[in-house]
Amino acid sequence: MARIGRAIVAVVAGAAVWAALWIGGTQAAMATVPEMLPRDQPVTHLGALLGLILYSLPLSVLAGYVTATVAGKDPMAAVWALAVLQLILGIIAETSAWSLTPAWYHIVFLALVVPATVYGGRVRVRRRPAQAAYLA
Repeated sequence: MARIGRAIVAVVAGAAVWAALWIGGTQAAMATVPEMLPRDQPVTHLGALLGLILYSLPLSVLAGYVTATVAGKDPMAAVWALAVLQLILGIIAETSAWSLTPAWYHIVFLALVVPATVYGGRVRVRRRPAQAAYLA
């Protein structure tokens, strides 16, 4: 049971890291370039839309990495759980904001969440043997 509890904590940690950095980063961007990212208005600036997508990628990778780190041994089930959770939350968020950005943005954003999150977990898993050898 302790392993399941740790996996749950790992998923929550990964989701929290992603959410905190997304909210903080997008709020900072809206304050910095309000003409490109207006609050509660449609975003049509191509650079801003691409920037948001590109910003989400390292966040998803980091969330997967954090989840794998916290999960400990055999972390990929927790990483996949995070990826599915992020996709579900993303669908909810993108659906609620459907009228604020073009359809292609929502599709690309959602299509990248799972692979980027899983990639972050895999990076962490691949680093483990190297770290164990270094610490030995």
